[in-house]
Amino acid sequence: MIEDSGPQPHPGADERAEDQMALASCFSRARPILTALVAGVKEGDAVIVATDQNGFPVAQRVVERPKDLPHAVVIGRHNRCALAIPGDSRVSLRHLLLTGWPGQGPMRFRGYDLGGRAGVLLADGKRVPGFSAHGQVALAFGRTSLFVLPGGAAGQNILAGEDAESFRKLTGLDTSGAGHRLAISAMAEPGVAEIGGYRPIDVEVRPEPRGLLRLRSTKGTRGRSTSRGRRRDESGQVRELEVDSEQLQRGLLIGRYSDRCSLAGQGRNLSRVHALVTEEGPSSLLVYDLASTNGVRPSGQSEGPSHSVVRLTPDDPCMLGHFELSWVPSDKPTIH
Repeated sequence: MIEDSGPQPHPGADERAEDQMALASCFSRARPILTALVAGVKEGDAVIVATDQNGFPVAQRVVERPKDLPHAVVIGRHNRCALAIPGDSRVSLRHLLLTGWPGQGPMRFRGYDLGGRAGVLLADGKRVPGFSAHGQVALAFGRTSLFVLPGGAAGQNILAGEDAESFRKLTGLDTSGAGHRLAISAMAEPGVAEIGGYRPIDVEVRPEPRGLLRLRSTKGTRGRSTSRGRRRDESGQVRELEVDSEQLQRGLLIGRYSDRCSLAGQGRNLSRVHALVTEEGPSSLLVYDLASTNGVRPSGQSEGPSHSVVRLTPDDPCMLGHFELSWVPSDKPTIH
């Protein structure tokens, strides 16, 4: 079964305006329920609410403020997703990863489009590969709208007032579409949108090499090097991929689907879209489980409960089912 039909064209200006009006309409209808939900969430935490095209909530989840590793919520049609979306055939099985980060002040969120055909549209109707936001988010994918709001007084303040005023506080935009520009087309500039503005990208700066990711089956046999220097055996049980800072900023997918995953392995122990790898800092990466069947775990734990996120370091690989994922950082030049 093929989950997705492949990349789709980005919407034009008229379609974006329609998408934006649809999101504002969904918000207006959902606002009474959002207000009630926010009141029951404590300050510092957040609530995620998905609605159908009529603004009726179809799924919700409270996100507690994390203390160490970020909190991760996989959103899609698959019943293993932390936020499962029913009744929207345009939503992929694993469509969006939303992460909430520790820190002071409003919770910081980071979202990653997992390659679904419907994409992720911000409140201004622009399709983006990923986004970063503080405190609150409103977006759409397929026929589903998603609202992320802080708990307690902060969320109640956003939802207070008339519909148009509340929508402006949530998104920075009027219901008519006036307001600041949230993002630009991902086709024009392959970056990550920041809600409330767009992170400038210096096109003269080349992405920084971040080393090598190696995906190896612990049940396979090691093979020989190919002409391109990638090690593999005849059954494809070893894969290696050189990665850079731009790939990790946008999120790098691992799984069986070679058309969606940058690092694709063979074997039913891997889900079609199994995990996403991002950069945490100079000496560590983060590996997120994307509602996979066989999970993501720290090194040596091929069995037991899956972890929603695992820290990957040069000394500590992690397990994707029975596949081991390891990272060999790039050698840094010696400065004399």
